Amino acid sequence: MTWKTVMDDDLLGVRRSRLGQGVAVTTFAFTAGIAILVALAHYSNPGNEAPPFDSIMLLIGSIASIILPFVAMLGSYGAIIQERETGSVRFLLGFPNSRLEAYVGKYLSRSVLFVASTAIGFVVVAGVGFGVLRQPDVLSFLLFTLATLAFGVVFVGIGLATSAVLDSETQVTTGIISAYVLFRGVWPVMQWAGLWLTRPEGEVGIRPYPEWYFYLGRFNPMNAYLELVNVLFNEDSTFPLLTNPRGLEADSLAVSEWYAVAALLVWLAVVPLVGYLVFRNKDVL
Repeated sequence: MTWKTVMDDDLLGVRRSRLGQGVAVTTFAFTAGIAILVALAHYSNPGNEAPPFDSIMLLIGSIASIILPFVAMLGSYGAIIQERETGSVRFLLGFPNSRLEAYVGKYLSRSVLFVASTAIGFVVVAGVGFGVLRQPDVLSFLLFTLATLAFGVVFVGIGLATSAVLDSETQVTTGIISAYVLFRGVWPVMQWAGLWLTRPEGEVGIRPYPEWYFYLGRFNPMNAYLELVNVLFNEDSTFPLLTNPRGLEADSLAVSEWYAVAALLVWLAVVPLVGYLVFRNKDVL
């Protein structure tokens, strides 16, 4: 299995690199760090009641939605472009490695780095959550962990695809920054532009958002993840980073957790596939 050889070699190299270590430490810090601060605050004031489990998980989810995408892309953006710029891509794609095996091996190694460092952080979160916080919920925590890992791996795939299809490290760096800006800033602008373009002539005042607005908005992987966090820990109200679905039926698929799950799964499957298909036919030697 040459893909496994590529994965093992790449994982060994990235674990030893400053970038790989930085990604692992940053991921751990932003998952476990909040929980550790909560525990320290509680034990320094033992007379105070511990905060509720849902509130802290909601806080961790909010920060994860902002930090983890960029960290995940940073951990994978150099996987192929650095091989090209150093000339070692000839060895990577030399016999017996095919392009598919090289791509899969790189994808798995960078995913393992992200998943392992995040999972270790969540072990600390679990220790605080079930040892300190009020009303912890095992099932919600497990689903939250799974959703967070899937969310991060989506952006590992985006970073790797960018690394595979662009032609210099500068272009790839610009690419991952542009991807982050697209999902965090440009995407909601696209939604608002759609509202303006479809606004009936002469209409004034605030109108309910149409259903397509939420189908588009919550297909964004960042929003899909936030919807899942909201369902798990904030079901009675809308997440602060999500648009309030006023005027929309409560059982609409556009604002359901199943649509959010489907959106994440689509991103998980399509991004690596498209990245590989372009890489397969690209002149990289």
